[in-house]
Amino acid sequence: MSPVASLVAVHEELDRVFARFRELVLIGDGARAAAVLATYGALTADHAAAEEALLVPLLDDAARWPAELYTGQHAKLLAAIARTADAVAGLAAGAPGWRTRALAALDTAAPLHHLAEHHHLAEEQDLLPLVGEREPARLVEVAARFWTTHAAHRAVLTDADAALAG
Repeated sequence: MSPVASLVAVHEELDRVFARFRELVLIGDGARAAAVLATYGALTADHAAAEEALLVPLLDDAARWPAELYTGQHAKLLAAIARTADAVAGLAAGAPGWRTRALAALDTAAPLHHLAEHHHLAEEQDLLPLVGEREPARLVEVAARFWTTHAAHRAVLTDADAALAG
């Protein structure tokens, strides 16, 4: 796998983790949804920190977008994750009004989903190819760090998968 593709795979896995969260909200499993969202938040925070330490400093005038675009989007993503966590807190299938609360949580999560998609696209069009040309080992290092963090959260994701399969 190319160094750029290794980071695209990271973005795809983040998308899959977020999809699990949304599915859990749909079935009213607030506790698991909150745990998966916390995992998504931890993965996003660690990934953003790695990008800001290893990739963003390589941006210069050749970049399509300035470093502030990426760092600003990272901050917005983390804030949106916190807002979404507040919206899903206490959600439980069968509780009075749970479907309305689930819809409200999904509405709160929609801008987060949109921002994450936009952010990943910006990175895949500019940051990753630029770094891939200059210092591809940094891309590999960021991807490896992600998968290490991901492994630490495997139990939460496995539990979510089991709940969704049933």
